[in-house]
Amino acid sequence: MRERGVTFLLALGALAAFYALWMDPLPLMDKDDNSARPTSIERRGNGYSALHDWLQESHVNVRSWRERYTALPDAGLMPRGNLMVLTLPGLEGFKHAEFSALDKWVRKGNTLLINAALLDQPAWASGYESGVLVDIESLTSVEFETQKAREARLDDTPLAQRVREADARESSKDKGKDDEADEEEDEDTEKPFEAPEKIVLHATGPHVLLGGVRTLGLETDYEPDDWSLRMPYDNFVLTLARTAGGEGAVFEQRLGAGRIITVAGGTLFSNRGLANDDNARFFANLVSVAVSPEGAVLFDDLRQGVSASYNPARFYDDSRLWKTVGILLALWFTWVIGSTRLRVPVAAMPDPSEAELVRNAGGLIVRTVTSWNAALTLFDQFFARVARSMRSATGAAAPERGEMWQWIERHAAILPQELDQVKTWYADAHSSRKVPLVDLQNLLDKMERRLKT
Repeated sequence: MRERGVTFLLALGALAAFYALWMDPLPLMDKDDNSARPTSIERRGNGYSALHDWLQESHVNVRSWRERYTALPDAGLMPRGNLMVLTLPGLEGFKHAEFSALDKWVRKGNTLLINAALLDQPAWASGYESGVLVDIESLTSVEFETQKAREARLDDTPLAQRVREADARESSKDKGKDDEADEEEDEDTEKPFEAPEKIVLHATGPHVLLGGVRTLGLETDYEPDDWSLRMPYDNFVLTLARTAGGEGAVFEQRLGAGRIITVAGGTLFSNRGLANDDNARFFANLVSVAVSPEGAVLFDDLRQGVSASYNPARFYDDSRLWKTVGILLALWFTWVIGSTRLRVPVAAMPDPSEAELVRNAGGLIVRTVTSWNAALTLFDQFFARVARSMRSATGAAAPERGEMWQWIERHAAILPQELDQVKTWYADAHSSRKVPLVDLQNLLDKMERRLKT
């Protein structure tokens, strides 16, 4: 009974470890967990599960896109009237062929919504602004720059003079104090806010996507930079919302029969930001305008690490796998050492048959009795049976051994060569020489049968 109880407790421990490591039972809408990624299946603060469920309840065709953009033509979607939600920065990079495939898909009459974490800095995107800028430029041909970079670009002062002025400012300052101040500033900027700070965006004016929208709200966990749009000469975008400082934050760009909506923020439609200000209203307007009745809303989850293809390298690199293996081995070792008693199995020996008894008895006799002694016994038994045959045939009483040899020699059924062999073995047995017992027994049995005929 005790062994069963210990086994049951260890099984419960293994089940709890498996659930904790693989099922990931985490509370919903946890804003403090930096591991949450903006995917349609993520229910914590940075995910899109609230938006995904809202669309499903509104009978909008919504899908988690886990393939490359080159697979869009074979996805079974309507040629136009679809919306792709892309969030940057991502874990998975773009392949060169994807840019061309996405460009063709948008030009056919589809919409690409890019949520780029620039004006806000959620925990999952902090420190990756350079990657965001590269991806936005590749996707939209639109560039962003910081306020400091813009001032440097628009400064008409010659470069040599600016270098001399910077050197003069540097030499006039106390280098030690300046370094300490820089270190303190770096430490301050690396620390997240105690509570997420809100960034308010103001709608620019009448637009089909801004019906009922006055303000939009972003949330940032870290101190962001002031980003500004730097548009190339051969491009044009329409600003839909601005920051309090007047810089553009939400842009619309026409591309063929489709459009690209770029939001310089990554939390506008997340679980924690969807209910802020008029964020939900803005997305509802976007769906009503951009998505046809047969169209679909796609969440690019591949870019955030959720792939439809099996990746063995990522599977074996996951620390949860080795934690699970270690826990299972430890539980198995504890169970074997602590509660398992190794018993010798009881062998069930069946009763021997008559043939086995005779065979074993014969083997014992062969190993303990000399062959010539056993041969003498066989000859004595043989001549006793021959004497009974002679009495029944001739009526003589108790014939001698010599008379029996003569009677055997005169018998017509006995072959001369057999008789010579028997005599030879008979002489060997009386001379204490080795005799083949099996052959002797077979020959005596054959001669006895002939004598009875």
